[in-house]
Amino acid sequence: MGALSIRDNISQEIMHNPVGPWIEANSLYIEQSQLQRRIREDLGTELVIFDVGLGAAANALAVLHCARALAKRRPLRLVSFERDLGLLQFALENANRFAHFKGFETAVQSILTMGKWEEPGISWELRFGNFVELIEQEPHAAHIVFYDPYSFKKNQEMWTPEVFRKVRKKCSAEGILFTYTRATPIRVGMLMAGFFVGTGVATGSKDETTQASLRLTDLVNPLGPAWLGRWQRSRNQNAAGAGEQELAAAREFILSHAQFSPA
Repeated sequence: MGALSIRDNISQEIMHNPVGPWIEANSLYIEQSQLQRRIREDLGTELVIFDVGLGAAANALAVLHCARALAKRRPLRLVSFERDLGLLQFALENANRFAHFKGFETAVQSILTMGKWEEPGISWELRFGNFVELIEQEPHAAHIVFYDPYSFKKNQEMWTPEVFRKVRKKCSAEGILFTYTRATPIRVGMLMAGFFVGTGVATGSKDETTQASLRLTDLVNPLGPAWLGRWQRSRNQNAAGAGEQELAAAREFILSHAQFSPA
């Protein structure tokens, strides 16, 4: 029996296909970010997570399940960004078909109606609208970013170097981003935005995903000479959304990036 997923009738994209939303949310975002360990850390400050692309809330609910299961934890603030709440409303109306909604039906309803929900030690907030504009106004700095908007084919503005620069500016010093894509143009854009970039865990049919951080030492598998060599031989060396006139600058930037410079 296959995993239950949701297709967006407007974009025609399937959420978390083919492994299902709950498996991907936990493997790609929760486990890979070592969220349980981070929540247990007693740093005297709250842990801030940006959930970019709330969708049907699988990633957000995975965060809440993880936090609620820990008796002792640092304060957690989850900030979800979304411009269309139709999927979330549909998922809530069919919550009996999604086991991970159990116990959080009231939380989801509160997000839909009031844009926020909280219980002791956990705060969940909605930022509704255009992410490109909202991220500039965001008052909090993220320790972790779950970057899960629609793909570049359906949502080009979310994958450009300019947007990743905006995300980077809203990250804390130890900020790290996780996303499902492994596309070279996306990674080039992240590098050009000032991130260090590495490979992430496999999920579904993808043999690897992507991590981006403000500190090279935070990456388990940073891109290295092998990736750089493939990029130099590739016909697709530019950042996502960039024009031909920007290719020379992209090449110069990547070749001089600190990630690939000799120690």
